[in-house]
Amino acid sequence: MYRYLLALSWLVGSGAASHAADPIKPTVVAPIVDAKSGQLYGAASGAGWLPARDAEAFMKKGLVFRAYANDGSFLKKATLSKVRTSEVCANPTYRPDNKASLPPRSATLVSAPWDAAPRRPSALDRNSRVYREAVSGWLRDQGINDPKPALSQLWRIDLEGDGRDEVLVAASRHRGSATSTVAGDYSVLLMRKLAGDKVATIPIESNIYPEACIAECALAVHKVFGALDLNGDGRLEIITKSSAYESTTQAVHAVDGTHVAKRLEWVCGS
Repeated sequence: MYRYLLALSWLVGSGAASHAADPIKPTVVAPIVDAKSGQLYGAASGAGWLPARDAEAFMKKGLVFRAYANDGSFLKKATLSKVRTSEVCANPTYRPDNKASLPPRSATLVSAPWDAAPRRPSALDRNSRVYREAVSGWLRDQGINDPKPALSQLWRIDLEGDGRDEVLVAASRHRGSATSTVAGDYSVLLMRKLAGDKVATIPIESNIYPEACIAECALAVHKVFGALDLNGDGRLEIITKSSAYESTTQAVHAVDGTHVAKRLEWVCGS
């Protein structure tokens, strides 16, 4: 009953704000599903976000999803059916129905009427001295010395649609075991963007270990999984993937200027 009432309230809006000459338009609620795991992230609804437990109310039979690759390429449309929730995954799981299949490159499924990929990323040279030095400088400020970090990912993309590109850069150093780290190990995903007349370095995901950690530190390696406009506001959200010992986490981050906030996520594993 709670989910029914929640769905109804989001669809019709607040009656107190309605006016006969200016009717309220229904809010579009767009559920988001990971293509590989079937995990429901949750849903975008205008300027708001619904966690998976509330977004399930909008997973109606016949709901159409658009499948996007990691680089934002639109692949195909599909409908989904719920399957039994996995014992190792936190959120409800959905798969394509029996008559549909998804292309191998499918990464994120979005049930929205708008184009979720109005802008797509370009990969830069990961040997870039400029970005290596930027990462090294940021790490040094956190107490980590690595003069020549190995960049695992380097993307350029206009996230906010203002004609100015941001750069997303991932780097990691892990010399310990699966559940241990050596002093100086780290994994970071950073955003470089203009803030006024200066370039700011903003962490999206980070794990840093200035000191060694034994047995209880499964370092998570972070990367950009995608960048899509999930709520239809023209700005792209960053989807991240963090892989650690026996666990995977994927999350949706909203960018507003130099502020980055995690909005949705799912976790599989311990």
